[in-house]
Amino acid sequence: MDTYEWRKNEAVVKRLYYIERTWETTLVGSLIYTMANMHFVRQNYFRATMASRLAPIWFKVIGFNTLISLILIAPLTRDEIRVQVGKRLVMGKWLYSTYHLDEEHMKHAPTRIF
Repeated sequence: MDTYEWRKNEAVVKRLYYIERTWETTLVGSLIYTMANMHFVRQNYFRATMASRLAPIWFKVIGFNTLISLILIAPLTRDEIRVQVGKRLVMGKWLYSTYHLDEEHMKHAPTRIF
């Protein structure tokens, strides 16, 4: 199991996993932040200040996530991404192995990748 192919596959999976987790955590945090600010807007408590904080946080989060995603995905090839995301969609989890799915199974993925 300590072959180059397995290590390379592990590195690809980890990068895609980190991208997914980055988007999940920052979007959940931004949603909570937005809900808290909207609560204060509805209560008329510093309404203008709270409303003015909503758009900048979303621009910052989207910019941060895009930058991190581009950095993590830069060394990966299109085929590596396609295979791993296909396995993720079909099996519901990230797998390091290289043998779980072949092209026949990839045709039945819930969504088409590339």
